[in-house]
Amino acid sequence: MAGIGFELRKIYGRKTLASNIWGSLYATMTAVGPSVLVAVMLIFLKIVMDRADITELENRFFISSFTYVFLVSILICALFSTVLSRYISDCVFMRDEKAICASVFGVLTVGSGISGAIMLALCVAMHVRSGVPVSFLAVYYCLGVLVTDAYNLMTYVSALKQYKEVTFSYFLGMLFAAGLYVFAVYVMELHVVAAAYLALAGGYFLLVLLLAFWCVRAFGEPEGSYFVFLRYFVRYPKLLASGGCYMLGFYVATVIYWFFSDMRECVSIFWTAPSYDLAMFLAIIANMSSLVIFVVRVETAFFDKYVAYLSALNNGSYDLIEKERESMGNVLRYQLFFVYEVQLIITVVLICLANVFFPYLNISVQVLNMFMVLSMGLYTVFCMYFTVVFLYYFEDHAGACAGPCVFLLVTAAVAVAAVFLGKPFYTLALLAGGLCGWIVSFGRLRYRLEHLNAFLMCR
Repeated sequence: MAGIGFELRKIYGRKTLASNIWGSLYATMTAVGPSVLVAVMLIFLKIVMDRADITELENRFFISSFTYVFLVSILICALFSTVLSRYISDCVFMRDEKAICASVFGVLTVGSGISGAIMLALCVAMHVRSGVPVSFLAVYYCLGVLVTDAYNLMTYVSALKQYKEVTFSYFLGMLFAAGLYVFAVYVMELHVVAAAYLALAGGYFLLVLLLAFWCVRAFGEPEGSYFVFLRYFVRYPKLLASGGCYMLGFYVATVIYWFFSDMRECVSIFWTAPSYDLAMFLAIIANMSSLVIFVVRVETAFFDKYVAYLSALNNGSYDLIEKERESMGNVLRYQLFFVYEVQLIITVVLICLANVFFPYLNISVQVLNMFMVLSMGLYTVFCMYFTVVFLYYFEDHAGACAGPCVFLLVTAAVAVAAVFLGKPFYTLALLAGGLCGWIVSFGRLRYRLEHLNAFLMCR
């Protein structure tokens, strides 16, 4: 994230009201802009599809089938992201940026192969069980691969240092998708569900091309083996476990409820829990501001202290090292608790507002009740993630792995128990898992800060 940090520190360094507003907008655009654009695109498609008077079954099929595409893509990306971040950092340190570009195409190849195999299995199952046309399945297959490629390319954003271009790429891709949908419905006269998938596939195809272009432009022509990065999965298994467990824990309760709860519904081959899924989506939106706050606070304050501490560790006296360590630790605790406190206030306020406005939006009381608990659960999960990020800074891979592993195990165990206990307990899985993972990660961070000198010098 150092790339955005340089830009943010330059913006906030002007110390004017306009610079503060622009800095906040810039952080929002870079941290959550792409996710917001995709959400807006999906909402647009949902609105125009509803106006086309499609059946409830077709509507549920679109939502359920795309949910599976998203889940497959995000889980595959989770296996790559943390290890790739380490590989990119090492390449930047060694000034071997062309190897980064080579890894881009290697990641696209491997990621496409994994997602392609899973999407092929889904397509075959849909064709055999529900007789879905092959033409539709071809588009569905391509969309699954393209979404995976887009998520994997986003891992390189922190090294690109071209956040405005990346957000612009998402905007252009989603705009193209909207235009393609209109063309497919009114000119090609396709069914609205098929047109929606064709539009999404076209939008993501353009997005992948643009992101790959920015990578080549930033890093130069690829040189060397495209698959050298695979060695890092063997070299850093704890990083792989950390990223994988975090994302699996994020969705393990959802998957358990899809297949075993009394809320589950089935469309074609897709099992979902619509009420829980809607509450989860709204809870994610409620906590999305924490990502922006974290980026602004960490990148404009902590990073400078971190660099000063490392410089003292390499060249300074013991007194200077201790002084910089204490200074960095104080800033870290202040910024981290600032994020904790501000996001808690935002989450509680949004929960209160939801009690007022959800009835006017025809959102059921069941979804509202689940939203309130899931919002607090996701709050603890994001707090755990922010704590783990600092462990990445200090290269404490074991500590960064411990919290997410506890999070996954506790969430899965409570979700299984909740299936037997009933609906009132479904939302407790994420809250219990996130709280336990947060406690473990924060305890590890405190321990690491106290012994940081010895850890970094003797590792």
